[in-house]
Amino acid sequence: MSLVRAERRRFLKRRLIKWLLVIAVALFAIIAAAIFLNNEKVSPQRIAAAEAQAQRNYEDSVVQWHTEHDLRCKSVTEGTPEADMCAQDMEPQREWFTPDLPSTFIFKKDFSPLITVWAALLAVIAFVIGASFVGAEWSTGSMMTLLTWRPRRIQVLSTKLAVLAGWLTAISAVSLALWTGAFWLTAQLRGSTDGMTSGTWQSLGLTGLRGLGLVLAVGIVGFLLATLGRHTGVALGVALGVIIVGQVGLGIVLGLLQVPFLEAYLLPSHLMAWMDKQYIVQNWSVDCTGPGPCLPETRTLTWEGTGSIALAAALVLAVVAFWQIKRRDIA
Repeated sequence: MSLVRAERRRFLKRRLIKWLLVIAVALFAIIAAAIFLNNEKVSPQRIAAAEAQAQRNYEDSVVQWHTEHDLRCKSVTEGTPEADMCAQDMEPQREWFTPDLPSTFIFKKDFSPLITVWAALLAVIAFVIGASFVGAEWSTGSMMTLLTWRPRRIQVLSTKLAVLAGWLTAISAVSLALWTGAFWLTAQLRGSTDGMTSGTWQSLGLTGLRGLGLVLAVGIVGFLLATLGRHTGVALGVALGVIIVGQVGLGIVLGLLQVPFLEAYLLPSHLMAWMDKQYIVQNWSVDCTGPGPCLPETRTLTWEGTGSIALAAALVLAVVAFWQIKRRDIA
């Protein structure tokens, strides 16, 4: 039996992987069901009635504002604080009055953020799958047994990594197709599918591809960390340390030091930059003593920059993992 076929069977037979996939399906089903039940289709007549009511509310508010403004500001003396306050009064604007409509699922507008939800949840599952796929073999001793009759260490590890990447790609593709179908049905029954052009589908497809890249990257990192530590728990411990120490602790320290563009050093910002193509971080530590509006400085994180950093880190981790399995004693 070929090594690739054996690794495929080993992947499918792991009970932890089966349970993780069941948990993933359950989570996705709960989210999809909750969104389906919390939305409803709105008829054109109801939209028109709500728009008319919003217009009436706006007109009534303008009349009321003018009445109160004239009563309060008619006799004030120019140059007094009261006159300055009256001059700053703003007449109600039409955009402040939105139609009072129930939540309805607009596929063109609402589905893109849900691709990010899909990718983030599946990436967590992929990390545990990747770590357990190789970590369990190290902890149980089956890796040493395998390398006894198949002493080509690099080939064995490469095959395991390739099989993991293949299965994660298949799982991601199937789950994204089902995810898309579920919300397309939600939009048809509880919202709208209007405005879906070929360009919109292309944009959603590219977002899905970036989501696939995220799932694969996180799963492979889990695999490499478990390879280095020779135990699933090592990979999980490193992940927990990165989240608690590397993110929460780092955020607190950077905040105390008033480091500009603090969010640029945190993983969630880069996750959003990767999935949304860009993410703008702000620096409010600016001098507001001068004239004019006090606006924060901004910096844009791009998906290309985030992807380059992630790729470089993964390559370094891969080189170290393959070097240590070749040089280190496997006993």
